[in-house]
Amino acid sequence: MSVPARAGAGWDTGVGALVNPSDRRGGTLRLASSADVDSLDPARTYYVWVWLLQRMLNRTLMAYPTDPGPAGLVPVPDLAEGPGQVGDGGRTWTYRLRPGLRYDDGTPITAGDVRHAVQRIFAQDVLPGGPTYLIPLLDDPDRPYPGPYRTDRPLASVQLPDDRTIVFRLSRPFSDFDHLMAQPCTAPVPPAADTGADYGTDPRSSGPYRVAEHRPGKHLWLERNPYWDRDTDPLRPALPDRVELAIGLDVDELDARLIAGEFDINLEGRGLQHAAQGRVTADDVLRSHIDNPRTSFLHFVAVQPHIPPFGDVHARRAVHYAADKILLQEARGGPVTGGDLTTALFPPRLPAHQDLDPYPTGPDLRGDLAAARAELAAAGLPDGFEAVIGTQRGKFRLVADALAESVARVGIRLTVKELDVATYFSLGAGHPGTVRRHGLGLIVTDWGADFPTEYGFLAPLVDGRQIRRNGGNWNLPELDDPVINGLIDETLHSTDPDERVSRWRAVERRVMEHAVLLPLVHDKTLHFRNPWVTNVYVHPAFGLYDVQAMGLATDAPSAPTRKDPA
Repeated sequence: MSVPARAGAGWDTGVGALVNPSDRRGGTLRLASSADVDSLDPARTYYVWVWLLQRMLNRTLMAYPTDPGPAGLVPVPDLAEGPGQVGDGGRTWTYRLRPGLRYDDGTPITAGDVRHAVQRIFAQDVLPGGPTYLIPLLDDPDRPYPGPYRTDRPLASVQLPDDRTIVFRLSRPFSDFDHLMAQPCTAPVPPAADTGADYGTDPRSSGPYRVAEHRPGKHLWLERNPYWDRDTDPLRPALPDRVELAIGLDVDELDARLIAGEFDINLEGRGLQHAAQGRVTADDVLRSHIDNPRTSFLHFVAVQPHIPPFGDVHARRAVHYAADKILLQEARGGPVTGGDLTTALFPPRLPAHQDLDPYPTGPDLRGDLAAARAELAAAGLPDGFEAVIGTQRGKFRLVADALAESVARVGIRLTVKELDVATYFSLGAGHPGTVRRHGLGLIVTDWGADFPTEYGFLAPLVDGRQIRRNGGNWNLPELDDPVINGLIDETLHSTDPDERVSRWRAVERRVMEHAVLLPLVHDKTLHFRNPWVTNVYVHPAFGLYDVQAMGLATDAPSAPTRKDPA
């Protein structure tokens, strides 16, 4: 790998460089997570750590390279021989597959399988959960395509000149299209193996590994794909012989067992919890196995205008003004491990980032209680009100408690409702029906861009056309403002970078006027890497360790006897 590399240990050495570079093959990579995978169906997954896991199981036309530097942000050919060939003013994108590609059962991978994968995205009634950017780009509004389970007709906007060539004809220019072709939902699926909603229980693999066994809530084991050909894959080193993921551990137990060497890496990447942070940062040896990246994830609270009394913008603004930003940052772990305080949405690495603070919380950032009370009075609620805040265990719960403490000072009385971790984004906070059923007026969440551009970061959170009623919804406030939608369209049609930046900044200002998103921190996380793991780095496009690059040194401990968490 021609990327920056560093031997040995050291604080934050896995950010911007490869730690312990090696091409040694063999061994069992032992991973752990508190949550289960949201889905092994590439069309249905939306957890970023599962997207990284998918890089081991599946290949896509384009993919983010194994590179810890800025080059890692730019997709490169994977299944395709080259980047998309662009025509018709950005409305046509053509890819040609490499020869000799096969699934784990030995059957050939064809361009038709890629088209079938794209067609499956349209079947949101059967396969909710994953990203849906391709639907508005490829659909015919006069004759909407219902997906491959309701019709035998193919999606007309995706054409197949031959078995190795696929042509996408978009409804409008979209300069980020290569990024969409790097998303797991575009990984090829053979129609003969497609079992619809059950496909995730027995998926085909195009990557170097395949599923050996998945016991939901217990473990996921991967083994080598015997038909994967290293000569056709320029991205994946595929070093371990086997990968074993333990699922369902308590977060503090996971940290303790990780530091003790029972696991190699925390795949989920939420970072060390408070109980372990003090221990590792105070120990010089353990501290040398820590990375503290700025992940570009935004941690925020969604304020729900469809849940009373938040239909009144003044009630929403009262929460913004009453928030104790320091307390909320401490709930995340403080400035070192919790993140950088922010009052804006875009992370600093994106060109559209701007200084924006429409609801200042006082010089000490502890909250402007007078302004909050004035907003409550304007809403006709001078004595405050009761509401429910949705969250999950771990740091999310600590943030919910901190916000409840903050707003209680002005009479806003919050009840904390914990939702299931594994389905939090698919069927919990990300399902409008669940939000209404529990009356979740506030929701604690975080978000990392689906791909590292302004559109990839903000559009899923605020574009009204991306609201999903069946689950996997990221526009949590269900914001559908025609002005915002129109500005987003203008960014896609503009070829002037400065003009696009100006439009995106206007989008952000308009969103903040609605007071439906309360930004807290741009995330920083403490990741722990055991010293025998090789090729460790934080991928710049995902903000987490790129597990598919990893291997094991000769002095790695043997895999322990398999033991599922209690």
